[in-house]
Amino acid sequence: MRTRVQKLQKMNTTAPHYGRRIAFLRGLYRMTQAQLGEAAGFKQQEVSELEGKAELTDELLLRLLEPLGVTVERFKAMDESAFGATVYHVHDQAQAFGPFGVNNNPIDKLIELMDELKKVYQEKEKLHERLLEAEKAKVALLQSQLESK
Repeated sequence: MRTRVQKLQKMNTTAPHYGRRIAFLRGLYRMTQAQLGEAAGFKQQEVSELEGKAELTDELLLRLLEPLGVTVERFKAMDESAFGATVYHVHDQAQAFGPFGVNNNPIDKLIELMDELKKVYQEKEKLHERLLEAEKAKVALLQSQLESK
């Protein structure tokens, strides 16, 4: 198996290779082919085949890039010659400021946000129930005062 650096050295900068770009972005997000496939509606084998192709249709690109949070236009404008420098820079910064194995998967972040929203809505529901009980008690007190007069 070739390393990422060896693959990057063999990239042709005149003709873009969309499959390698997808593989590169997937690697930056620390996603496996199976994870990307599941998010994009493909099987792992299909993602592997697509990463081997130099050209992909806009429809396929849209499905593959959506879980990565990249637009097709931005993806097509990427400069493959900068990939190697980016990898080294990201690795150097990670060594300087913390562990490199941190998962920055946007899907995981969305799930965390959904869990937080669920907790907020549960608290809101409890507060609403307490306010409703307080209003019922107030109405009952006012009714009893009216009846006594």
